[in-house]
Amino acid sequence: MEKTQNLSNIAAELIIQAKNLQCLANQLAKMMDKINKRDHGLKITGDQSNIISFSRAAASAAQAPILAIPGKSLPRGIYDYRPLLQRDGLILLAWDKRMTETGECYTAYWVTSTGIPRFYASKLLSKKEFFSARPDHKSYAAEDGIEFYGQKAPDYIVHTAPELMMSNPWHGKLRAEHIKILKQQKSTVDFNYKYLLKTEKNRNLSLKKTKNDHHHRAGA
Repeated sequence: MEKTQNLSNIAAELIIQAKNLQCLANQLAKMMDKINKRDHGLKITGDQSNIISFSRAAASAAQAPILAIPGKSLPRGIYDYRPLLQRDGLILLAWDKRMTETGECYTAYWVTSTGIPRFYASKLLSKKEFFSARPDHKSYAAEDGIEFYGQKAPDYIVHTAPELMMSNPWHGKLRAEHIKILKQQKSTVDFNYKYLLKTEKNRNLSLKKTKNDHHHRAGA
């Protein structure tokens, strides 16, 4: 019985990894299409024929996303934020790093773990703040890390659950399989919690108001 269960678990993981690879292939194709449409410039000099010149941002965007499915080690030099970024009611999809005027900054991406799949992103946070990242706004940018048109591509993006990306039409049905693997990895997150960004923001505002009222009364 145990042997049959092990074989079943291995088969399930192989299916998910195959889906991961297919999703990554689709994402790379989309990224390259964006690059060709957005980042290439046309130069004409003298009698020379047209020369297509790609920017550094395009070269960065062409890099393959880093795959970090549960149980897989990250490349050397890439800090593993997976255990720090998992939240109740959410599944961590990805995070990216980019260099800004103030130094290296990070953005995290999630999808809700139950109910209607909703996609969220954190604020752009410094390395010191990133461990406490939480959803800040709706987002569909986890595939390439680009939130807005014209934004530079990140230095890198780490995909922790590529099969759950918005571009995969089966992402909603695949959440249960991913959650099962996370639980096997000893995750203690409450995946049954119904996370809604509006509700969480209202709750945080209420807590902040209560805290401020208490502070004012104590200082009176």
